[in-house]
Amino acid sequence: MSRRIVVTSNCQLGGLHAALSAMLPDDEVIAVPYLGVEPPELVDLLPGAQVWVSSMHPSEARPVLDRLGSPAQLVSIPLLLFTGFHPDIVHLADPAGGEVESAVGGYSSAVVGWGWRQGWDAERIIDRFTPATFAALGYLSAWEGGVRLARYVFDEAVCDFEGWFLPLVARNRVFMLTDNHPTIEALVQLARIVGRQVGADPAAVAYPWELVIPDGLLATSAVWPVYPGISDSQDRPGVFVWRCPDGELIDLETFVVRSLALLATHDPAEVTTSRFANDERLAATLGGGR
Repeated sequence: MSRRIVVTSNCQLGGLHAALSAMLPDDEVIAVPYLGVEPPELVDLLPGAQVWVSSMHPSEARPVLDRLGSPAQLVSIPLLLFTGFHPDIVHLADPAGGEVESAVGGYSSAVVGWGWRQGWDAERIIDRFTPATFAALGYLSAWEGGVRLARYVFDEAVCDFEGWFLPLVARNRVFMLTDNHPTIEALVQLARIVGRQVGADPAAVAYPWELVIPDGLLATSAVWPVYPGISDSQDRPGVFVWRCPDGELIDLETFVVRSLALLATHDPAEVTTSRFANDERLAATLGGGR
């Protein structure tokens, strides 16, 4: 008998929905975007659902099922976050809480942002993109912190972190496009955890769907590089080449110059990120303090 499986998540929804649809071909798998508030579509969908795969925190999701009288099995999943490949990424906010964009959109460089706040020109900022700077900032040992953070978000969702992380690490590929945009490989691995929980055919779970399903985020998202120096600490190649959301590839100089031009439209005193306030290594390594 076909089941209704509702999948609620953020930008990772497309790949996750496609992978679960492939692993559960006899079920009706319905995608519902989650943008931080309870999706109104759930009112009509959950009462008749047998499974709800949700990125809402379990403490928020369970009351939704109870309120709607839904018998659905709750399968909680995290909003994927892993910073080990890209420790320089920060998210800058304007006074209204909106994202301050860099040359590649809503992802900024801590080194570039810090240099801009000090009034540095592009050449001075570019000169700081060295393995010595990255070591002093803690980037070469950022993998361990990235693992701790990812484990935390999985634990909050009561989801199997090792079942997601260890197979990806064993393949020795970069499985994140940015700090919070996963590759299709990472999403398929998350879908495998869900598939096992809801009784999918083991052969369908094990199938390499990452070679079949288009990577929607890769097609439309920024792609942040693994920097040289950081890459050496992880025994993988590294480059200073960014992929813009429109597909353009840009080098370090272009990234810095364009980012500074966008930042110039903002008041440094009004642009915030917790990283600048809480990470003393930025001032100690790069100088300045504002």
